[in-house]
Amino acid sequence: MKERRHWARIAGLILHVLIGGLLIFTGAQKVLGSVPPEALQKYGLGEQVRLIGAGALLTAFLLLIPHTSSLGILLTSAFWGGAICIHMAHGEPYLFQTGLLVLSWVGVYLRNPASFDSSSGPLGMTRAVTAEAEPAVH
Repeated sequence: MKERRHWARIAGLILHVLIGGLLIFTGAQKVLGSVPPEALQKYGLGEQVRLIGAGALLTAFLLLIPHTSSLGILLTSAFWGGAICIHMAHGEPYLFQTGLLVLSWVGVYLRNPASFDSSSGPLGMTRAVTAEAEPAVH
């Protein structure tokens, strides 16, 4: 079981390295000016190319660093969600961005399944402990 968990973490890390690498590649292109503002003008984002690139770089680094990966996945979700919305608004396909969003969260689960526990109750408590702590209402 322990070896299986080890391989799951490696698989999650590989997914995040690939997604982070894609964000770094596209972010660096935008920051360095390799992507002309006219390329994003049709989306109404021509003026913000460098800002979007810097955001992609920051998001990638936060996702890849283990201590900041929880913030990184939130920013990654926002980044892909924004890309999905832009493509939807212009009637363009958005399956690729949706796939990257799903793979980002699969990577989180594989790297650390306990990261989903924080949404089930107070930190450090399981649902059973939380249920016992709540007073009964009669």
